[in-house]
Amino acid sequence: MIGSMTVDETPAGTLVVDFTESEYDAYLEGEVQRGAGLSVAEFVQAYEAGQLDDADPAVSDLVGLLRIGQNGDRAA
Repeated sequence: MIGSMTVDETPAGTLVVDFTESEYDAYLEGEVQRGAGLSVAEFVQAYEAGQLDDADPAVSDLVGLLRIGQNGDRAA
């Protein structure tokens, strides 16, 4: 166990990490900051305003991570 996060493995050896809600929020903030230089809220606002290029792999990766867009449940 690392902090509140738990780390385990499946019988096949696949790593399973279970974050608390606050740890996952911090993880998302870090990923969006690294990928786009924005906070999650700023990224979602810019995406929804059409200011980000869906063809950019960094944008599409973050859209998927945040579950926003055409088929997602909004994360922020």
